[in-house]
Amino acid sequence: MDENRMLQNLLSLCRIGSISASEAEKQMPALLKQLLLKIPYFQRHPNQIMIHHIREEETKCGYVFALMKASKQTKRTIVLLSHFDVVGIDEYGIGAPYAFDPIAYTDFLKQGNLHLDEESQNDLDSGHYLFGRGICDMKWGIAADIELLHAYSEKRDANLLFVSVPDEERNSEGMLDAIKKMEVLAKQEDLSLDFCMVGEPDISFEQSLESRRLFIGAAGKVMPFFYCVGKETHVGDPYGGLNPNLLSAKIVEYLEHAPAFIDQANGYFTPAPTCLKQSDCKTSYSVQTPYDSYAYFNLMTLSKSIDTIKEQLLACARQAFEEVLRMRDARILQAEQLLNRALPHASVSVNVMSYEELYASCVEQHGSAFQKHMETFIEGLEEADMREMTLAVIKETHRYAPDRSAKIILAFAPPYYPHSGFLEADAPLRKICERFVKKAQKQGERYELNACFNGLTDMCYLGLRDAGAALSLAANFPLWGKHYEVPLEVMRKLQIPFVNFGPDGKDPHKYSERIELNYSLKQAPRLRKMLVDEMMRD
Repeated sequence: MDENRMLQNLLSLCRIGSISASEAEKQMPALLKQLLLKIPYFQRHPNQIMIHHIREEETKCGYVFALMKASKQTKRTIVLLSHFDVVGIDEYGIGAPYAFDPIAYTDFLKQGNLHLDEESQNDLDSGHYLFGRGICDMKWGIAADIELLHAYSEKRDANLLFVSVPDEERNSEGMLDAIKKMEVLAKQEDLSLDFCMVGEPDISFEQSLESRRLFIGAAGKVMPFFYCVGKETHVGDPYGGLNPNLLSAKIVEYLEHAPAFIDQANGYFTPAPTCLKQSDCKTSYSVQTPYDSYAYFNLMTLSKSIDTIKEQLLACARQAFEEVLRMRDARILQAEQLLNRALPHASVSVNVMSYEELYASCVEQHGSAFQKHMETFIEGLEEADMREMTLAVIKETHRYAPDRSAKIILAFAPPYYPHSGFLEADAPLRKICERFVKKAQKQGERYELNACFNGLTDMCYLGLRDAGAALSLAANFPLWGKHYEVPLEVMRKLQIPFVNFGPDGKDPHKYSERIELNYSLKQAPRLRKMLVDEMMRD
């Protein structure tokens, strides 16, 4: 393993500011091909490097496959999976011009231009860390995979399939398309996709000083989307209506960080939910209260079924609606006592439903004409943020609803990540990782196996334990099968077990993102090869 080559590749990868959905993101496949062509095997077999485009549309970002075939005929194949997009750099402030040049940005920080927390400052002062956007999440993983391919260029006992995709930090469009191409390639080349190694950083607050973690499972995610309809009124008659902002605010209050929505299984647990956006739908000023509002949340899963989560969310919405009405009634009473007179006010009842129920009520009222209209409406939506598109579909559906009273409607929006489930005790990959842990310990490195990677990750699309549960999302997922698709059947067929072996990195998605150089450039690449060796010979 060549430490300097890996560092130079890492710096080259970081210099392209491949923020999700940016033009720079589209430049990454060409750079990856350029780096791969420096490997002797691919110099001899350049056609084994393939660039595909999402949905085969040239305007979409490309992703890269590179197949390094085994020295002797075998079906055994190990996938090296990464993503090359990164999140934005707004938080870098005046450091933004240096964010994609780790050498320059680290020097910039040493000049004291940005305040760092104590741990970050100590790491900077140590001289053992390199800072910059993407260096940890996850361009180190790409550089480490390329270094592995260099190491195996002349001799290997299994096939290696390098896969690097865009859009992981947004909608995972790259991986959702790539997983289908992986199935096609496996059939064409007669490959069995046996294992996958990923190089994401460990983002958990539970990181241990005694040992590092290999992840052999991952949490999933659903995005609950609450559309709230109020009862409009003039601001001069506030009790004559119900502000939908109050409904969405109460849902946020009840759901934000709610322990009841932490999913637990086998001693592992997910982070609590958090609101990603809350807004009303007014587009201009007026003295009419808003008609509708919405809020959507990051909600991670480990073992709960979609149906269980849906019922739990509907119960939360009902509780929120009831509390809003209790507060409203109490304040009307207080105002009447203050003014010593009765105040006219609108009568409002709790009304909570799923998108499926809303849609069914519209079909019942309008029949097939409504269904045809919605199909045309959804097909005609211009490509935009998928949460905004979800809102547009719900609003259009509700426009046909016969019930115009205040209500809360629960739907789901992209992206969806199924949780991976747990590897059985006798699963081949678990046994391989257990052997590796023992060998690594003899070399002074301690690792533990962990079944719950809590960062949102493309690893979730490598398999599917329960296709039926995921399919139950469809009826409450307005964009499902139209502008958004998760290839559930392909995932169910492939079932590729994975292990995540990342760098010694800290603070991904923060302006203090960094890696520790000694372990990340020396020990980790060598130990990753040792783990792949175990996969090849099992």
